[in-house]
Amino acid sequence: MDNARIKSEADLLILKARLRELLAPYPGWFIGGSYSYDLMCWRDLDVYVLDPRQDLRQCFDIAYEVTRRLAAVKSRFTNNCGAEPNGFYWGIKLGDISQGAWKVDLWFLDQKGYSDHTAYAERMNKILTSDSRSKILAIKEAYWQRPEFRATVTSDLIYRAVLENDIKDIHGFDEFLINATSP
Repeated sequence: MDNARIKSEADLLILKARLRELLAPYPGWFIGGSYSYDLMCWRDLDVYVLDPRQDLRQCFDIAYEVTRRLAAVKSRFTNNCGAEPNGFYWGIKLGDISQGAWKVDLWFLDQKGYSDHTAYAERMNKILTSDSRSKILAIKEAYWQRPEFRATVTSDLIYRAVLENDIKDIHGFDEFLINATSP
């Protein structure tokens, strides 16, 4: 999949859900993850909302509207208060993600969780280069439909392999995984 094409689709999805309007009452929000890093190779959108009051009703109302506006087939709520990151989570699926349907992750976070995600996004955007993006996208493209993806292989693991361990391609990543899991 092409990052630019998927990102354009994401922009249309954001408009269709009218996220700017829905999230206007909050002191801050941003779209992070692969969207913000230009590393999209599947349809997954990570939205982080600063929710210092941790208003459960408002969180449900917004998730309801996103679910309705996008005609989602599944919306799953997790109360992550007291854990890391501290807040509420909604996983909203517009279909079978293994077949290319969109998944929207809505995180309603306290100040610390929101600041941590903001700082991570800023750090990633400072250290990513066109070369490292190209390597990461090639590995993500090879892995995103495999059964181990999300279970044992995550985007973050791929990012760290390339950025911290100088992994250059899928073969190097496969070796990295073997060495990382060997006793």
